[in-house]
Amino acid sequence: MWLTNICLPQNDKDLKCRNKKLEQRRNEYRYNYNIIPPLGIVDGLPKNEIPSLIWGFKLLNVAVALVKNALAAREKTAWNFKKYFLPEIFRIKMLFRLLGLLFSGDPTNFFVAGGTYVVKFLKPGEGVDLSEYNDLFATIPIPNQDLDLHSDENFAIMRVAGWNPTVIERVDSLPKNIPFTDKLFKSIPSFKDDSITNAIKEKRLFMTNYKALDGLKNGFQPNGEKYCYAPIALFAVDKNDKKLKPVAIQCGQDPKEFPIFTPKSQEWSWKMAKSVVNSADGNHHELVTHLSRTHLFLEPFVIATYRQLSARHPLHRLLVPHFKGTIFINYLAKAKLIAPGGGVDYLLAGTIESDASVAIQSVLDLKFNESFFPFSLKQRKVEDVNVLEYYPYRDDGLLIWNTIQNWVKSYLEIFYKNTNDIVNDYELQLWAKEVSSISGGRVKDFGEDGKGKLETLEYLTLAATQILFTASAGHSSVNFPQKELMLYAPQVPMALYDKAPVADKKYTEYDWVQILPTLDIASLQLNIGYTLGAIYFTKLGEYPTFWFKDSIQEKTLDDYQEELLKVEQIIHSRNKTRYPYPFMLPSRLTQSINV
Repeated sequence: MWLTNICLPQNDKDLKCRNKKLEQRRNEYRYNYNIIPPLGIVDGLPKNEIPSLIWGFKLLNVAVALVKNALAAREKTAWNFKKYFLPEIFRIKMLFRLLGLLFSGDPTNFFVAGGTYVVKFLKPGEGVDLSEYNDLFATIPIPNQDLDLHSDENFAIMRVAGWNPTVIERVDSLPKNIPFTDKLFKSIPSFKDDSITNAIKEKRLFMTNYKALDGLKNGFQPNGEKYCYAPIALFAVDKNDKKLKPVAIQCGQDPKEFPIFTPKSQEWSWKMAKSVVNSADGNHHELVTHLSRTHLFLEPFVIATYRQLSARHPLHRLLVPHFKGTIFINYLAKAKLIAPGGGVDYLLAGTIESDASVAIQSVLDLKFNESFFPFSLKQRKVEDVNVLEYYPYRDDGLLIWNTIQNWVKSYLEIFYKNTNDIVNDYELQLWAKEVSSISGGRVKDFGEDGKGKLETLEYLTLAATQILFTASAGHSSVNFPQKELMLYAPQVPMALYDKAPVADKKYTEYDWVQILPTLDIASLQLNIGYTLGAIYFTKLGEYPTFWFKDSIQEKTLDDYQEELLKVEQIIHSRNKTRYPYPFMLPSRLTQSINV
C-alpha cells in the first residue's frame, strides 16, 4: 500500500515499484510555459486534482447564500430591480449561474431570464448614492461597519490589519518623488510639535508605495473608462498615543502630475485621495499579494513534488496535504477568472493584459530566500514592536510561522540524522534542482546557493516552512478578508471611474461617489468576493488519522496541534485589548490554497 513504508529513497528496498509510480506522475504533471509565459505552470488538469464532493457542497452553500441575498435585495426600494432588470428573473437557473460565479466575471451571468441577458449596464454615477450600495447587502452584512468608512483611523488600520497588510514599510528618508515638507507635516494637528526629521530618526515614518502598479493601463467596460493609479501614502506613528496615522497621499508616482494631499486638505479631496489608495491596495492585493505571491508562487512546488518525490518520501507526505485543491483552483482561475471577460477583467482597474503583466512580473521579482515571513518583515523594516506597536499581521503571523517551523523541524529530524542523509537523498536533490531550474519550476533564488543546492537540515526546514506557511497562513490571511473586508465597493473600489482629485478644486460627496464602481460592478464585487472568502475547506494542523501513522510518533503531531491551540488562545487574548484581527487564528487557516 502506498501509504506504508515511508522512507528515504536510499533506504527503500523496492525501488523498482517506487520509480515506476514516479514515472507515471511525471507523465501526468508536465510543465507548460505558454499558459502564463514565462512561468512554469502545469499542463492541463491531472485527474488527481479533481476536487472532492465536500468542496462542491461548500460552494453550493455559498451560492445559496448569495441567492438569498439577491432575493432580499430585490425588496429594497433604493436598489430598484424594475428600473434595471426585467421582471421574473429569479429562477432556478440563477442558482446554477451562481455556481459559475467564481470564474465568470460578466455581471449579466447573475440575472438571467429565459437564458437572455437582461442587465442594463450603468454609467458612472447613474442614479447612485451611498444608500444604494448599502441596499445590495440585504442578508449579507456590510463589512467593517464598526469603523467610520472615511476616518483616518480606519484608513491606517487597514494598512496593518486589513486585506493587504504586506505593503507597509518603514522609510529612512523621504522618497525623492514625493515632495512632502515639514510645514505640511506640522500642519496636521497630531504632529504640530513634531518634525519629519524626528519621525525618521525615531523610526516612526512609514510608507505604502504602489509602484508595482505603475505599468497598469486604464481598462474599459461598457459603462466607461476605468482609472488606475500607483499612489504613495505616508504614515507616521504619533509619539504621544503611539498610533499609526496618515500624513500624506500622492495619487501617482510623478509629483509634477499628482499633488500632495494631507488630512488638512479640503475634506472631500482628502477622502477621494484615500479612495485612490484603497483602490490601488485592492488591485495590488489581487494581482501581487494574493495571485502572484500565493497561488502562482506555490504551483511549481506542487508540480515538482509530484514529479520528483515518491509518495513514500517523507517530504512528499509532509507537503501534499498543503497542496490539496491548488492545481484545480489555479486551473479554473487561469481559464476563467483571470481570462479576458472574467472576473478580474470586469472588476480590476487595468486592462487584463496589463493586469497579467503586473502579476507575472511580481512572480519573476520574488526571491525565494527573501520571502520567508520573518525575513520579509525585516526587509520592510517593520519588525520593531516598540515603534509600530499595532501590527497584528506581523505579531500573529510570527506565532504561526514559529509553530509551523517547530513542527517541520521535529518531523524532518526523524528521517534526516545528518548531512549525508540529505546529500544522498537523490529524490530530494532532484526536487530542489527542478524547482529552481529553467526547465522546471523556475523559482528564483531557491537553495542554499540560490541555485538549487540543498545540504543542511536547517535550510530544508526553512524552505518547507515557507511552503507550508504560504499554503496556509500566507494565503488565508489575504484570501478571507475578501469576504470580511472587501465586499463593499465604497470601502475598496476595485477600479475608479473618474480621475484622481486635483489640487485646485473643491470636491463634494457627489464627486466622491462619481469615482466609485457602478452598482452592477459593485454587485459583482460582492458576489465574487463573498464566494472567494466564504469557502473554508481543510484546516491547518488537521490530517487524516492514518496520514502519519507509519512515519512518526503520535506525540510529534499532538505537540503541533496543541501548540496551534495555544496560539489560538493567545490571539483571542490579544484581540480583547486591540482592534480585533481574526485572519491569523489557526481555526480560520485552511491547510491549502483551494479557493
